Amino acid sequence: MPWMSEDLANAVSPRGAIRDLLAYMRRRQRHEIVFLTGAAGLTFLMLFGFTIEMHGPKREYHRDIIYFQQWNANRTDAQIIAQQKIDGPEQTKREEAERKLEAEKRAIFKRLGDQMNSVGLY
Repeated sequence: MPWMSEDLANAVSPRGAIRDLLAYMRRRQRHEIVFLTGAAGLTFLMLFGFTIEMHGPKREYHRDIIYFQQWNANRTDAQIIAQQKIDGPEQTKREEAERKLEAEKRAIFKRLGDQMNSVGLY
């Protein structure tokens, strides 16, 4: 390169970078090289995982639309009670399903806690 000195061209070239890295590694102690390799490996592993996940199948988008009923402010008590009788069984079913899911989650966390306790982590 005519506009760059030969020393600078060697320092900037890939060969110069590799020589520089090797000289740096020779001056380090063994445990520093082990930790450097582990840190670099973990970094590349995470980047590789993100790359794989990014190129995976696309998830289908669907909207979560929540509908609600609109009532008149001047409803009578009889109308309110009649609507509650209609909505009561459906609400009870929904609450029971929520309780069942909560009980399942609680059981999973209890098993996990028991496993951690048996190993001595909890």
